Amino acid sequence: MPIFGILIFLIASIWLGITTIVNLFRFSQTRDRKYLKKLGIVWFLPIVICLIVLYHHYPITKDRVIGTYKIDTNFYPGSNAEWQRNHFSFEITENDDFIFYEKLKDGSQKAITGKIEWYRNSPPMLYRISLSEPHPLIDEYPALYRGNRKFYYVFESKFGNMFYRKEK
Repeated sequence: MPIFGILIFLIASIWLGITTIVNLFRFSQTRDRKYLKKLGIVWFLPIVICLIVLYHHYPITKDRVIGTYKIDTNFYPGSNAEWQRNHFSFEITENDDFIFYEKLKDGSQKAITGKIEWYRNSPPMLYRISLSEPHPLIDEYPALYRGNRKFYYVFESKFGNMFYRKEK
């Protein structure tokens, strides 16, 4: 089956090359813009396919996971989401440390630390949070949801689902 795909690719590439050369030659001889329009039509689909392929593959590696995460208020906008965003965040460091920041009533920050245990060695990089004592806002196995370029984590907590997106 791969040979069939390679054969189609070679035929399409040869056709695209010949069509391009013929239209460029005719344009250089006549200076008629209809050959440039034909060239644009012919190249439209290959360019779109290349852009889709380039945009599609963007793996979630350990380097992309490391950083600071805050509540994403786009999922449930409103005062409760803003309050959560102002009071809770976490950070994953290069040394596999997990630091959860909780803003207290007096304005100070309490940091709860743990370790990240990677249980997958290939993208998408998945992890487990190991804490000395369980915390009601920290999910031991956060759920990873991803799109083409972005991703976010969901923690099950006493407030329900908390959606975290990487800030920096």
